[in-house]
Amino acid sequence: MVMIRFSHHIASGLFFFALAFMSLGAAFASDAQDAMQEPSSPIEEIALPEGLSSGQSIEIDATGRVWFVEKVGKQLVVYDPATKKFDTYTLPETWGGVGFSKFTMSPDGEIWFTVNKWAEGTEEPHMLGRFTPSDGYFTRYVLSIEAYPEEILVDAKGAIWFSATNTNSLYRVDPVKFSIKGYGIPTANSYPNHLTSDKNGHIWFVEGSANKIGKFVPEKGVFYEYTVPTAFANPGMISIDASGKVWFVEMGANRIGVFYPDLRRFDEAIIPTPNSSPNALVHDNDDNVWFLEYRGNKVGYFNPKQAVFREFDIPSFNSQPGDMVIDRKRSVLWFTHSSTEAKKIGRLSISEALAESSK
Repeated sequence: MVMIRFSHHIASGLFFFALAFMSLGAAFASDAQDAMQEPSSPIEEIALPEGLSSGQSIEIDATGRVWFVEKVGKQLVVYDPATKKFDTYTLPETWGGVGFSKFTMSPDGEIWFTVNKWAEGTEEPHMLGRFTPSDGYFTRYVLSIEAYPEEILVDAKGAIWFSATNTNSLYRVDPVKFSIKGYGIPTANSYPNHLTSDKNGHIWFVEGSANKIGKFVPEKGVFYEYTVPTAFANPGMISIDASGKVWFVEMGANRIGVFYPDLRRFDEAIIPTPNSSPNALVHDNDDNVWFLEYRGNKVGYFNPKQAVFREFDIPSFNSQPGDMVIDRKRSVLWFTHSSTEAKKIGRLSISEALAESSK
């Protein structure tokens, strides 16, 4: 395995939103605090069948079926909104004391996932998993390196990427040969997390411990790192809109952040609900930003053109929303409730939510 270490650190400061954005100084903060909060919720909740624990990571396939894994358990679950039926697939016993961690859908519909220790005394799981929906078959790939895979991504060309905090590295797996190449992240102990890719095939991620956003250019083997303006922001889930802007949640600063790659500049917006703990984020087809509030127990919406927030209460008390995904064809958001008491998944119609917020 060849380890390549390149670093190009770009200093970035806090600027103001241009044109469509309002100032992020006192006026913007004031607007955020004055944002209307909805008295009712357009959110529908679907109860999980008996025998399932609360959900964690969530994805959607090309047909609109919703996939998620148990927070505590060994089951991969699929929900079909058309038939309103659940199906489950249990991780084989031969895999030992591990359970599902994070997963992603590949362009060809395969599900790739990482695992975590599910029992005390279990060795660190240096492996990746694949599930084939067409035949319900699980395949285990034991890694030849000491990396402990956590976040996982399959890019547009089918290459598998994963991050490992125990080695502070990003890895690429060839989908045909299953050969692995690792790239050490320049900043030590950065805690790489939340992978995504842009239209150029560049891999973006957050460095939670280093308070940075990272970009990796595969064809050059080069990293670029950008420091988030707010100290101890603890950047989390990341999403890239149609124009290439990089959006992310700031879990420790209660903000939504955006990075402009062409300008090498950040902007930030304060979420109306104090201490909401934003932990997941996606953008819709109109580049509006949707996010979850773990402690706020809400689904939030931010319109960048108007610099306006809206928030929608989740019906279940203290549901601890965990992960979210957008069905772009049907303009629907799906999200998990990670509370062990809730045992539901949530659905929000974007068109209905926007119509309600405009009243």
